[in-house]
Amino acid sequence: MTAQPTPDQPVLVTGGTGFIGSHLAKRLVADGYRVILFEARPNLARIEGIADQVTVVKGDVADLDSILTTLKEYDIQHIFHTAAALSVEAERDCDTAFSCNVSGIYNVLEAARAFGVQRFIFLSSLAVFGANTPFPFHETSYRDPGSFYGVSKAFGEMLGNYYHLRHGFDFRGVRFAVVIGPGRRGAGATVTYSNFIESAALGKTGVIDIPDTTILPIIYVEDAADFLMALWKAPKLSRRVYIAGGVPIPIKDLIAEVKTIIPEAQVMFQLDPNAERVAQTWSFLTTLLVQQGKETLYRDIEDLGWKLQFDSIPEIVKHFIEYVQARKEIYSRF
Repeated sequence: MTAQPTPDQPVLVTGGTGFIGSHLAKRLVADGYRVILFEARPNLARIEGIADQVTVVKGDVADLDSILTTLKEYDIQHIFHTAAALSVEAERDCDTAFSCNVSGIYNVLEAARAFGVQRFIFLSSLAVFGANTPFPFHETSYRDPGSFYGVSKAFGEMLGNYYHLRHGFDFRGVRFAVVIGPGRRGAGATVTYSNFIESAALGKTGVIDIPDTTILPIIYVEDAADFLMALWKAPKLSRRVYIAGGVPIPIKDLIAEVKTIIPEAQVMFQLDPNAERVAQTWSFLTTLLVQQGKETLYRDIEDLGWKLQFDSIPEIVKHFIEYVQARKEIYSRF
């Protein structure tokens, strides 16, 4: 096991100005770490407030040379690999998703091995499971992804575990539920929840591209960032990849909760076939979880000292809306 991280050890976040990466960067900066954000398309609006406390490097995880150069130049000791093409985007363009999610994880792992990086944190997903995965699933359950995104995440887990076994590399992963929060952009099943809440908070019509019967397992980004920090700092692990549980939220209940805070909130359904297909798998698994009374699984991980804090729809929606409304100027710009 590697030594504990210290603030003098530079930390690289791939996808660093993306949704999860930017929230994580704020947490790292608040804790006094030196942070380097590696990003193909830097979005400085997401890191407003910490932009002068981080270093942003424009680069693509599909380009091994740029990763090697960055690790050498900044003497990177730890990596959070958050860069990824998400579910619907990956379904629409498998070639690009392969470059980012498959070639990308190989490039970053290989560069990390070459330069002796101490700890490597990989963001995986519950999408590695599918309809044929024995239920209720756990960390060692059969992986049966039903999407290209899920396939790429399963590959990342296996490759990281190989590097651990072959090279003694300290690889650590987490399979998140659907992460929502301020600043999430894009399209598809896993983005719709965030888009609707943020639009309502900004006084805009929220567009939902999945059926109103959808129910997804949701983890708020504040809890996700807490988990990543806990996983990174844990002195001892019982496994290489953990599951971080969330809150099953039907889209109907989400809309109703938003309207208790913003009664005038407007919603418009524009269904997208790709988003529907992704949502169908998530909904199937989430419904099974609820029917079997297993919805609180993986909300309390003793190994890591982590416990889900935002564990109800009202808590998630209230914090989300208040956060965006306090920063309307920022979130109206991107």
